[in-house]
Amino acid sequence: MTDRLSNNLLPVNMYGKQQNMADRLTPETLKGIWAGITLSWDEDYQLDEPAFRENLRRLVGAGVQGIYVFGSTGEFYAVDDDEFRQIVDILVEEVSPSGIPTQAGCNDTATGQVIQKLKYVADMGISAAQVALPFWMSLTEEEVVGFFRDISQAVPDLPLISYNISRTQRCLTCQDYERILEVAPNLIGVKWTGLCPGLAEAKDRLPQLVYSTGEGAMPREWEHGGRVVYSSLVLMAPERAVKVFKLTEAGRIEEAETVAQELMAFARELDNIAEELGLGMMDPVWDKAGGVVTGFLAGHQRCRPPYIGWPDEAIQEARACIAEKFPDFIIK
Repeated sequence: MTDRLSNNLLPVNMYGKQQNMADRLTPETLKGIWAGITLSWDEDYQLDEPAFRENLRRLVGAGVQGIYVFGSTGEFYAVDDDEFRQIVDILVEEVSPSGIPTQAGCNDTATGQVIQKLKYVADMGISAAQVALPFWMSLTEEEVVGFFRDISQAVPDLPLISYNISRTQRCLTCQDYERILEVAPNLIGVKWTGLCPGLAEAKDRLPQLVYSTGEGAMPREWEHGGRVVYSSLVLMAPERAVKVFKLTEAGRIEEAETVAQELMAFARELDNIAEELGLGMMDPVWDKAGGVVTGFLAGHQRCRPPYIGWPDEAIQEARACIAEKFPDFIIK
């Protein structure tokens, strides 16, 4: 780790914000549409800071319930230690004054590196951290439990969200979470992806955890605990994504379902465009493209190699198609 990431911080962060444990997320406050912010790169693949800041401001203005950096769509795997801290600093500076809670993905290939990131975001006042299993080699059951024990002990006051994704070579089960909760009491939620089975069992046996759902599923999953969406569609159609949550929370399920299905129809059309044009569909590639197509995201759609963002001509073609079939999704 670089010295910059390893430095200990004072209880007051660089923006003068006193650490307040009341700002931390709880199972009761973890809800709504959480925007998985993308990273903007310039032509030299360095952080386009003005565009990144602008996108954070736009999300704040859209009224999302939370903003997080360094998910899969946030290219956590593509940044070095200095960039990690720089981006977290910008997130805190831009979002904290609004009162909107924040999360940061703290993922790496070894426990020590994960802990260094966790300590940094905890000191900076981030509301919770998302953590995936170290992903280079598959972990045994005992190694999984040991990993969560170690990170929990390192940051006992920082709420943790388990990013349960098959790319780590191991999908965590309900039985895994039962053991994890014994050693990591600050685990409050699970970002559960579709390729990891066992969600229904976990919801039934471990209702103290908050489980994520999708934009299209939130209205019908609400009564079953699906109260948070880690959203990329909010980067493309923020008003509609936020509306799904607000209508659902208000009990107006049929109205929420209508808006949710509009979002999913748009997403399917974007999929069709990508398939027809032979374009990339991995998380940051597709998500940035959609946000630039509708006009919500500032900056360019490029991704750091080896992943290839959509070319400019494809963006223009996709925008024309969306403007014809979903004109209300285009932000003038």
